[in-house]
Amino acid sequence: MTDYVAKVPADFDAMVATVKRQAEEECANDQLSPPLLDRCVREAVEVLRGSRIRTFVPLFALRRVRCCVRARTCACDDW
Repeated sequence: MTDYVAKVPADFDAMVATVKRQAEEECANDQLSPPLLDRCVREAVEVLRGSRIRTFVPLFALRRVRCCVRARTCACDDW
């Protein structure tokens, strides 16, 4: 039987690492400082990992981080 469900990292640090790696690849030209990017990623994962839809936490967290990169701040509520 084929499993069509994405494998999601179980722990917080693994989710943060996944989202941070993707954000660094996508937002390399936007030059958000590494400490700020790390803070934005951690905040996004923390807010979303308690939600009912756990499979998509990395995806939604990455969307939030993209918004933060465009706004140059972690206080981005436009996502």
